[in-house]
Amino acid sequence: VIAFDEKGKVQFAITNELERPAGLALLGDRLIIADSQRHQIVIYGVHGEFISKFGQRGKGSGEFNFPTHVAVDDRNQIYVTDSLNYRIQVFDADGHFLRAFGSAGDGSGHFSRPKGVAVDHAGHVYVVDAAFGNVQIFDDRGRLLLDFGEAGSGPGQFWLPNAIAINLRNEIFVADAYNHRVQMFRYTGKP
Repeated sequence: VIAFDEKGKVQFAITNELERPAGLALLGDRLIIADSQRHQIVIYGVHGEFISKFGQRGKGSGEFNFPTHVAVDDRNQIYVTDSLNYRIQVFDADGHFLRAFGSAGDGSGHFSRPKGVAVDHAGHVYVVDAAFGNVQIFDDRGRLLLDFGEAGSGPGQFWLPNAIAINLRNEIFVADAYNHRVQMFRYTGKP
């Protein structure tokens, strides 16, 4: 992980305690990193100092099988895409397991290739599934609310989407990898 200043000058690089960093998120003055190869979440300060880590390979609560993405909500909860366990795991700010949702399957509410995860300011959890070519939206307890998108190359269609981000205006940005684009959507429901 390499940090740059606003002018593009390298400030520092994080190389220790990491093998294959795959996703990251900010939690206050901490950087939360999913290390896919080591099956763990590693936490650093925003100046590159190691703070802690949690997780190991497995199927149990707090264990991972190739975690790929992380997100943080307004309550400082950490959401981790536990890709090959086909679920999202949720932790408190100190890395203590809170809950998990999702399972392998081929219908709405299940996952095939979960990738990116993001949380809006209403507490909705958005999960990009590369194999389904869609975005599934859950409440903060993991109950499916709706999904959108399908495989394809038209507007609102995806070809192996792999990341998602939501800004302060609840605009949703999806990295539509194999269509070589980023698509933007807007949450229009109640805040």
